[in-house]
Amino acid sequence: MKLAAIGTGKLGSAILRGWVTSGQLLPAELTLPGRPSGVALATELGARVMPSNRETVIGAEVLLLAVKPYQLVLVLTEVREALSPECLIVSVAAGVPTSTLEAVLSEGQPVLRVLPNTPAQISASASALCRGKSATDSHAATVSRLFSALGLCLEVAESQMDAVVGVAASGVAFVYLFLEALTDGGVRMGLPRPAARQLAAQTLVGAGRMALETGQHPMELKDAVTTPAGTTMAGIAVLESAAFRGIVMEAVRAATERSAELGKTR
Repeated sequence: MKLAAIGTGKLGSAILRGWVTSGQLLPAELTLPGRPSGVALATELGARVMPSNRETVIGAEVLLLAVKPYQLVLVLTEVREALSPECLIVSVAAGVPTSTLEAVLSEGQPVLRVLPNTPAQISASASALCRGKSATDSHAATVSRLFSALGLCLEVAESQMDAVVGVAASGVAFVYLFLEALTDGGVRMGLPRPAARQLAAQTLVGAGRMALETGQHPMELKDAVTTPAGTTMAGIAVLESAAFRGIVMEAVRAATERSAELGKTR
C-alpha cells in the first residue's frame, strides 16, 4: 500500500512510527514531504522524501493528513490535482467534518476522519473513525486495520465525533487529573511519591485492561473489589458524597459541546 503523509508533528510521527513498527506499512511504501521534520522522520524510518506536498501525493493510494485543522483546506487545495481519484484521504485533524474536505476534493474522492488520542505515541490509542459520503466498507476496513495497530479503533457516526473528543481525547487529561489525585492521596497517607505514582498508574492500566478484556460492566468490576463495610466502600462513599460520577459526566459534556463549538468556527 503506497501511503503519503503530510504533517509530521508529534501525532503524525507517532502514527507513522506505529504503522512501520507493527508491520502495517513498509518504509519503502511511505513518502513524506521534504520539510525538516519530514526529512528527519524519513531518515529514521527509511521512507522516501519528495520536495513538495504536491509531489509527495503522486501515486499514493492513501493520504494521511496530520496537519493543524486550519491548514487542512489549504493543503488539500494545493495537492488535489495531483491526487489519484481513488486515493483514500484520511484526516486526523479535530473539528473539521468530512463535508469540508469533500467540498475541496473531486466528486467521489473517498474521505475518512479519525480521532486518535495521544497514547498513540505508545501504540495504546483509543481511536474512532467516521466515513465521508464516498467511503466504502473496504475503505473503513483499511483505516480500521491501520489504527487498530495503534490500540483500539471503533467506527462511529460523524455526529458522534464530538462525543469521542469528550470521552477519549479530552478524557486522557481527565484520567491524568485522577492519576495525580490518586498519587497525592498516597503521598498524603505516607507513601513515597515515586511509589505512589507507579502504583496509581499501574492501577489505572490494570483496571482499563480488566474492563476491555473481560467485557464486564464497570459496576460488576467495582462490586468485585467492594466488600460490605470495607475499605473500598469507605472511599466510594466519599466520592459519591462529592458527586464524583456526575462531575465526570459534566466534564465529558463540556468537552463535547466545546468541540462542537470549535468545529462551527472552522
